[in-house]
Amino acid sequence: MPRQRRLPSVVLTLDPADALWGIMSELVELHAIARIPDDERHGRASSLLPLWFSMNASVLAVTTGVIGIELGASLASTIVAIVLGNLIGGLFMAYHSAQGPVLGLPQMVQSRAQFGFLGAAVPNLMAIAMYVGYYVAGGVLAGLAISNLLHVSTGLGIAIATVLTWLLAFLGYRAIHLFNRGMAVASAVLLIVLMVRVLQHLGGTHYVATANTPASFLLMLSIAASWQITYAPYVSDYSRYLPATTSSRRTFLYTYGGSVAGAGLFMTLGAIAGAQALHALSTDSVGYLSALLPGVSGLVTVLLFFGLVASNCENLYGPYVTIMATVTRAGGRFRSELTRGAFTAVLAVVGGVVGSAVSDNFVTNLINFITFLLYLLVPWTAINLVDFYVIKKGHYDVTQILSVDGIYGRVNWRAIGVYAVAALAEVPFMNSVVYEGPIAKSIGGVDIAWVVGLLVSGALYYFLSHNTGVGPEAGAPAESLVGATPAEAPA
Repeated sequence: MPRQRRLPSVVLTLDPADALWGIMSELVELHAIARIPDDERHGRASSLLPLWFSMNASVLAVTTGVIGIELGASLASTIVAIVLGNLIGGLFMAYHSAQGPVLGLPQMVQSRAQFGFLGAAVPNLMAIAMYVGYYVAGGVLAGLAISNLLHVSTGLGIAIATVLTWLLAFLGYRAIHLFNRGMAVASAVLLIVLMVRVLQHLGGTHYVATANTPASFLLMLSIAASWQITYAPYVSDYSRYLPATTSSRRTFLYTYGGSVAGAGLFMTLGAIAGAQALHALSTDSVGYLSALLPGVSGLVTVLLFFGLVASNCENLYGPYVTIMATVTRAGGRFRSELTRGAFTAVLAVVGGVVGSAVSDNFVTNLINFITFLLYLLVPWTAINLVDFYVIKKGHYDVTQILSVDGIYGRVNWRAIGVYAVAALAEVPFMNSVVYEGPIAKSIGGVDIAWVVGLLVSGALYYFLSHNTGVGPEAGAPAESLVGATPAEAPA
């Protein structure tokens, strides 16, 4: 009989503590990185729409939208860059999401098919750095929310946020989906109310753009695109439990729609608010947004806080899965829920301590961090998508992916070489606080390094791997193959 996991019925005579424990035990995820069995697949692609809307609908997105104003771009230019950047970057993350139902694997485990069992550690380490950075950023804002609400120190606020975020990450996949489903509705209502309030004051705005240049426009576009692309290393972690028969097109569209709408709208809210009160929003975004609705400011703060928890839990859940993908065959010898609880607890504490130390100059640190991530993640996402959709067309042997001596090898030096070449090709086109490349300088500071990285890595990997890359051999057992027909490429 297929294994069914349902929430237990509430019995009036049951002790409340036992009832709570029963519900919690049913919510705790049992899997780590092994392929999700067909009899445990559940849900519909439509569940991805509220999930990804909620994960993007946070104060962190609002703060990111302020960056264009901080750079001196006009409000109109900033909004156009936000929209275009999310539309472009969302394509990559949504294509990764469509891989989840096909393979039933976390995203960075599937990277072994391109980089090799051990070679996948290269992109995995980049992904872990990304998780930690975003977790710290989200933790700082959540701590500020608690500080404003309870009138405690920011450090204590970060500690409280850390505990609640850890609990959600510990419970895992099912709890994350359920929590974000509820937060999607609350976030949508909050967005509408806050947007109305900032638009009411738009006519009195005296903001004057000081650097409305192609460079500032393209940097904001790159930051918005990077916001979406940085979901790529874990977006399929939240679609891998869907039935294998789930339409790739529907998976793509629901993920794309939810993520682009959530990030684009909340970033736009940040840009409009930033044009009115840049200093206030940059120094205390939670306090500023709450003050827009003085009669219910406490409720607004609570909703903003839980929105941050909803989006930040993935930055604890993701590193656990990625570490398992780096050091184990199929999840390790320990019970996955215990390992996940211990690992995420350690990471949560470390992230909380770092967050307390870097809460000053938050926007500047955020700009530098997002730009740096984009440089590192773009070559990986191009290699992965070209391999999945163009070269292997969704045909993978999952058993071999999970084997250290499988057909995909321990280290695929071809893929690692392509990654390195693409990363080096980006350097002359970079424009960051730390370094400005000669080509970027010659074209007025415009940063197109990530575009170069995409084109170089994708084209070079295709050229070197087409008809020569490793893949399921003719003699591979049929039951181990995933994607028996070419994967349906979302259009």
